Amino acid sequence: MENKWKEIWNRRKPAAGGLTGDWEHVYLELKRLNGYDVMGGGVPLDSFLDFHAGLKRLLHLAPGKSVYEVGCGAGANMYLMQREGLTVGGSDYAEGLVATARAVVPAAREMGAMEAAEIPTDEKYDAVYSCGVFSYFPDEDYTTRVLTRMLEKSTHAVGITELHDAALYDDYIAFRRASIPNYDERYEGLSRQFLRRDFFEDFARAHDLSIDFPNLAMANYWNTPFIFHVFMYRK
Repeated sequence: MENKWKEIWNRRKPAAGGLTGDWEHVYLELKRLNGYDVMGGGVPLDSFLDFHAGLKRLLHLAPGKSVYEVGCGAGANMYLMQREGLTVGGSDYAEGLVATARAVVPAAREMGAMEAAEIPTDEKYDAVYSCGVFSYFPDEDYTTRVLTRMLEKSTHAVGITELHDAALYDDYIAFRRASIPNYDERYEGLSRQFLRRDFFEDFARAHDLSIDFPNLAMANYWNTPFIFHVFMYRK
């Protein structure tokens, strides 16, 4: 999946002193590296932590469980989950971000730089999830390949958050054009994928999974009005 986004993510480096100090500071720096610093005053720690708690609940995670993240970026989610007693693993296509994730999550069961559609499936986890990554996929065929890998790697739950809603495409573009000067020129060649909910319903039906589209809002995040989340479970 070669595109300009990959170049952008590989240029992201930790700020000086960003990975030292208390865990809250490190966690927020990892979130910044994962792209949560692009508009407005940023997302406060409490909003991240509330969203994180909801994510764990929907993935049915508790200490001692295992969880794998597709598109882990700099490892912010894994960093927090490992602190909470979970066995973690992850991957991302940006080698620079994976290097940071390795540094902050040295005990990860798996960690690699690779395309989402190429994650290995021999090692299994209770849950497999992806946060804010599917919008960078090129099309539905690639997305189906990733979902299939995620399901093969999971023994119970699959979760995907921050999916851009195809029904809200016009609203999203209007908001971005109003918020960012010369939006079309600045984001030329940096496309996003907008997905339909029934795309996931079809996948769940084909694989005999239960499915949920939960209300999992991240407070103070500019993207929240334009996205949805989906969680699927083996019956």
